[in-house]
Amino acid sequence: MTATEDLFTPIHKAIRSMIYDIGGRLQSNDFADVAASTPVLADLEHDFSAALSAGCALCLIHLHGGDEETKVFPSVAEFGPTLIARLIDDHHDLTRRMAGIAKMAREIPKKGRAEDRIAEGKVLNREVNDFFAAYLAHMNLEENELVPLMREHFTDPQMAAMRSAIMAGMPPDRFAVILRWMLPSLTLDELTGMLKGIRATAPPPVVTFIGGVAAAHLPPERWQTVRARVDW
Repeated sequence: MTATEDLFTPIHKAIRSMIYDIGGRLQSNDFADVAASTPVLADLEHDFSAALSAGCALCLIHLHGGDEETKVFPSVAEFGPTLIARLIDDHHDLTRRMAGIAKMAREIPKKGRAEDRIAEGKVLNREVNDFFAAYLAHMNLEENELVPLMREHFTDPQMAAMRSAIMAGMPPDRFAVILRWMLPSLTLDELTGMLKGIRATAPPPVVTFIGGVAAAHLPPERWQTVRARVDW
């Protein structure tokens, strides 16, 4: 039987939604106003150097790459070494670019003149756009090539175990942020399939936690439909 698990598209949809949100906020931000800029810059890169923030876009992207490299790539490398090497090279390049963006974002509020902050904000916006374009292409590559490769060589239970290992290693605040972006980004069928798998394999406290996030962030009618389908 052909495997159907997809470890990448759901989390990638969450990251795309976060990218679209922070990108829109960044391009319309008034960098002359330091107080207004602070939350936007924090959501972009807060404490990226230590990867401490559960909510910042670059932090989640950075940590997601680490999850892939430690929990997924080692098993897949046997079947697609060239692809895995390319994805890891991408990660290294993307991490370098993220570090540059984070440094730039921290420096902008320190500029004394409003016109300097505005000028640097324009540069930051271009750098972030270039980075997001590269990262979107990277996620597309994983979905187009890595997902089919894994379905060919791994069973659904094996991939579910990888997903469980990733989830188990996440602090609750980071897990909640990912779910907050992921669940509203999925189609009804994707939600149903993912939550069925989680309900069948995850410990009861995890099921309860995910249900709470879903109830808080999904439209009530959609959550009711999914609950009925999944018997949640």
